[in-house]
Amino acid sequence: MEALALYSLHDVTPAHGDTVLRALDHLRDLGAERLTLLVVPNFHGQAPLQRAPAFVRALRERLRPGDEIALHGFLHRADRRPAAGLAAWKARHLTANEGEFAALTHAEALERIVDGLEVLQDCLEQPVHGFVAPAWLDNPDVRRAVADAGLRWCEDHVWLRDVRALHRQLAPAVSLASRTPLRAAASLAQAYAAVPLLDAAPLVRLAVHPLDYRLPRLVGAIEHVAGHWTQQRRAVTPLEVVTGWLGMQPDVAQVPEAQPGNTRVGDA
Repeated sequence: MEALALYSLHDVTPAHGDTVLRALDHLRDLGAERLTLLVVPNFHGQAPLQRAPAFVRALRERLRPGDEIALHGFLHRADRRPAAGLAAWKARHLTANEGEFAALTHAEALERIVDGLEVLQDCLEQPVHGFVAPAWLDNPDVRRAVADAGLRWCEDHVWLRDVRALHRQLAPAVSLASRTPLRAAASLAQAYAAVPLLDAAPLVRLAVHPLDYRLPRLVGAIEHVAGHWTQQRRAVTPLEVVTGWLGMQPDVAQVPEAQPGNTRVGDA
């Protein structure tokens, strides 16, 4: 099977302004021919997309045929955390209170997703088929809401999920961290190890954040990973993968999803 790579830019928001545009241009320069942009409608309640026409215009000018826009939460800030279990551990240790959707009910998630889609459609005038929860923290109710909102796919730390067909595709991700020196060092080690370790994986992801660009060594890791993958793998978008446009077979790293009623919160 052909080797594939997904290149995504998280936290696309006016709050990160010029850094988002710089990251987009950088990924293009590295050879990422197709990008998935994860757009936040109102980052932390302080950066509404509708009030940033210059940023939206610059973003639209950089979009190319084949790119994909995805909804990335609504506020990117958690109102509350899951009370217990693996989901609570993830919300506490994997993010700085940014797991907005980790503890939401189906109704709460659906309302925010619908509101977010309205903002993206009004501002970007591009079709939206996917949803990525902030910090990749969701739950089965959220995934049901994604489907009920008419979207096709979502993803977490491990899986790219087709919420309509109830299948999931294994998609290991390289994602860097800049919040603390220890996290930065650990993510650097993971990034450099990922290239040889994931050589046989049919589908891989590089998840880039604007804050990665605060540290030159993280930028270097992005260049290392993308430099290898753009030479060895075809760039695709999540929609291409889940709709089977590339002929991916269901028995290759795909596992049928459990029905929502039989899935534990935090299951990944």
